[in-house]
Amino acid sequence: MNGIEKAYRNLNSYYGDLHNHCGISYAHGTIEEAYNNARLQLDFASVTGHMAWPDMSDREMPRDVVDYHVQGFQKLQRNWDHYLSVTDQFNTPGTFATFFSLEYHSFRHGDRTVVSPDRPGAPDPETDYPAFQRILQNTDAHRDRLLLLPHHIGYQTGFRGIDWDSVTDEATPIVEILSMHGLAEGDSQWFPYLHTMGPLDPRNTMIEGLRQGHRFGVVASTDHHSAHPGSFGHGRTAVWARECTREAIWEAILQRRTWAVSGDRIDLQFSLNGEPMGTALQDCSSQRQIEVAVRSGGALNRVEVIRNGDILHTWYRRQGAQAVDEAVHRGKVVVEMGWGEKGRVYDWDVTIAISGGSLINIEPRLRGRDVVDPLDRSEGPCHFSSWTQDGSTVKLKTRTFGNATTTTTQTQAMCFEVEGTPETKLTITVAGQQWHFALADLLQGAQVIYTSGFVSPALRVHRFIPEQDYQCSFSLLDTHEENDFYYVRVIQENGHGAWASPIWCSPAKGATLRGKEDRQRDESD
Repeated sequence: MNGIEKAYRNLNSYYGDLHNHCGISYAHGTIEEAYNNARLQLDFASVTGHMAWPDMSDREMPRDVVDYHVQGFQKLQRNWDHYLSVTDQFNTPGTFATFFSLEYHSFRHGDRTVVSPDRPGAPDPETDYPAFQRILQNTDAHRDRLLLLPHHIGYQTGFRGIDWDSVTDEATPIVEILSMHGLAEGDSQWFPYLHTMGPLDPRNTMIEGLRQGHRFGVVASTDHHSAHPGSFGHGRTAVWARECTREAIWEAILQRRTWAVSGDRIDLQFSLNGEPMGTALQDCSSQRQIEVAVRSGGALNRVEVIRNGDILHTWYRRQGAQAVDEAVHRGKVVVEMGWGEKGRVYDWDVTIAISGGSLINIEPRLRGRDVVDPLDRSEGPCHFSSWTQDGSTVKLKTRTFGNATTTTTQTQAMCFEVEGTPETKLTITVAGQQWHFALADLLQGAQVIYTSGFVSPALRVHRFIPEQDYQCSFSLLDTHEENDFYYVRVIQENGHGAWASPIWCSPAKGATLRGKEDRQRDESD
């Protein structure tokens, strides 16, 4: 048994969203719509209620901004019993897990989502600053069965960005590094901070927090405000857990067996000396065997092993044409729909059928309607997608709105993993029209359909990606004797990515980078 097999034995990958919003406080859509949307494409979710802003008076703000926050906090308090009831109602052990979450805003320390598998106490919108400080300092995720999740950490401290001095490893086993606000891994502009709240401050990033000695796993969430947990492209949390239940996923989170993805499902395994992501190794050998295995949602570009914030090793996918077995193909193809005139609503009723081959797996890539400012209007229902599978035929009903700008997208998509021959066909039916695509043709490139002429809604059947292009595995030996952290970054050709939680190595007990797990281990020795 190699290191990867040992590290991830009896574990499965599950995808979810621990931080998003609906009209239960201030946002749009009902909590029922939110959970119905989540079940379309996620394994677990938590719908977050805005609870309090203890230091709101620190800065001068427009009156209407203050009012909608206060009214939202009060609304959650009034609807608290309904929030608890619906969250429990949608929890289906083995199929779909739900969690409870509430959000504090804070200028001084940055925002926190309080996440728990248990019903929390009623929210107090009047929470004052000293009480909030006590929560930051005294919470223990293991003992209290709740955690404090910092999010949109990259804003400047004092402007709702993270204050690393207020973060404890006991309260914060995970940190949200990616959402619709942008990516705060390091000082890069891959997913830039473009929200009205301001730009990315490089002092408030994942890498900087790790360099300061904090130990946390990483996750992504949407922070979506239209009742659509997992809205594609804004971030999702992935975990390695034993089963799809609250307790199993909660255990995985506390052990930091988590990774962040921007959109596509990217199964990422990363081990060091046979231990999984999230592990803190004491008395770590200078012979550090690193193993990585990736099965991604699209063609890989590269996979990077990072040590202490710097690239240690890069695996590149060999570019250009590669030999593909002429008899049997296994791979992925994405059917994407949308476009058309900006702002117009388009309702889709699409059937995709596979003939002459097998449909192995389906990955929905569905979006809600993006709302950046809670004061923006969002007309119409927030739950407008559904899909069913009957053998090798999938029926999708959804809605698109025309892309708001040339750099944003409101398309909907489904990714199909297929096994077949060059003659295997995808047949797509829309509004009585039918189109056929052979895998042999899709291997050469994408195909485009306009439903009714210029600026009409369109479909794009993406290039068929052979299995060899979306998976890789490799190992390397790092000979180092310092206190180090390692993690893995995955980058796909389509721009989506994944970030593993770190593994920490300390060469001897008593060295730096000490956290709760280390102290407990020392006490038991």
